[in-house]
Amino acid sequence: MTGAMFKAWSSGFGIIVVAYATWFVLLQVGTYSELFVLLLWSSPFIAAFVSSYLGPSKKIWLGISMAVPTAVLAVVFNSVHQLLGNAVDFPGFKGGLILFTTTLIYAGIISGIGGAVGYFLTRRRAGKVGHT
Repeated sequence: MTGAMFKAWSSGFGIIVVAYATWFVLLQVGTYSELFVLLLWSSPFIAAFVSSYLGPSKKIWLGISMAVPTAVLAVVFNSVHQLLGNAVDFPGFKGGLILFTTTLIYAGIISGIGGAVGYFLTRRRAGKVGHT
């Protein structure tokens, strides 16, 4: 992985970390926001778009790769939330596997779309630059 590719991937990863960390903090203080739920569930798309848009090559794969940290962070924050004595929808090891699998599938689809949008926008931008 080149430096530019790592930087693009890290940018997307940072978006996912911020989304999940903020969600975790909001849960701890007892705040619920439908708007933030939307942002949390769209974070794989946004992260994939940013990674793909900024990436120098393999843009769609770079975007799709955002699905893995999304699924891992969902399980980690869910487990920590449970360990702190809070009720969670997917408790225990089996619940973690279910959460990981469903989140990976969902994030894979959403990240694929975000990566494709980033790819096509950079190609479109490159095409316009070449014609002017």
